[in-house]
Amino acid sequence: MHLQWTKSHSTSALHAAECLCRFAPQIHDENLFAKLGPPAKELGICLQDLDPHGSNRLWAPLVILGSKIGSNSALANQLISDHTAGFVEQSLAQRLIGSITEVEAAFKLLFPKYLDQFEYRIKPLQDQWFGYGGGFMAHLRRLTHCDSYVREASVVAVQPILGGAGRAVAQYQSVHIEAVLTNPLPELPEVIRLGWLLSQLVTTPFRSQSGLAPEAFDRLIPIAMLAPALACGEVLELTKCNESVAELAIENWNIPIPTKYAEDSGLVGTVMDWWETCLSSKPEWSVALKALAHRLRIEPIQSV
Repeated sequence: MHLQWTKSHSTSALHAAECLCRFAPQIHDENLFAKLGPPAKELGICLQDLDPHGSNRLWAPLVILGSKIGSNSALANQLISDHTAGFVEQSLAQRLIGSITEVEAAFKLLFPKYLDQFEYRIKPLQDQWFGYGGGFMAHLRRLTHCDSYVREASVVAVQPILGGAGRAVAQYQSVHIEAVLTNPLPELPEVIRLGWLLSQLVTTPFRSQSGLAPEAFDRLIPIAMLAPALACGEVLELTKCNESVAELAIENWNIPIPTKYAEDSGLVGTVMDWWETCLSSKPEWSVALKALAHRLRIEPIQSV
């Protein structure tokens, strides 16, 4: 997989805003709350108004589109066009544009040297990927019996807010990841997090032929790729593929937990049991994903 490493003031600012809105208990920087909190809250309200029942799903495309679209007006319109259904009032679109602009302005005051420090911050992760990335992807294709991972992807390095975080957006063949200088968890090197993110970028034909509805696929793929990513890391002698490390990853990588397991500790056991079945029976990867979706009760499945 060929990677294009990029920097984006907008993506970094929007990532920080999402962290403040969605992962506030993990942040202990009072100055960040004071300076960026108010515009971040307003942006979150705009997204809630755009999609009252699923605003969280709008953050990922918004953040990554920030690295691809220079105009905030075009960015807001693209998000609305691609990810909302029905008519959107012009006043709401204007509020969204204004909120994005305010978030970017506040972020620039807080982190004026973000762009200047990009090369320094991203180099440790780049070096790790150059050393292990080829082997990781080769093992991933072998273990999953799948050759539908994208051939090229963008990696946007963002300012660390949570001490390690990232998201993949297959639609745009892109991931963003916090450019931490050291591994926050020795058991889970950041290069494995990056591999896990990149493993979620599969081709559009594979997604459409998986038998899963698009929203179900998006909910499934982060948890589905956890065990394969850890297994690749184990082959490379960087981590272990077991329940304790998987639990650590779910907690520290902010992997969404299916509703059924919100107050249940059985998720990791279910996923690892599914992975062992995959290793022994070697099903087509689309079949394996549907099987996990059924186990986790992630619906809907597309009708044939």
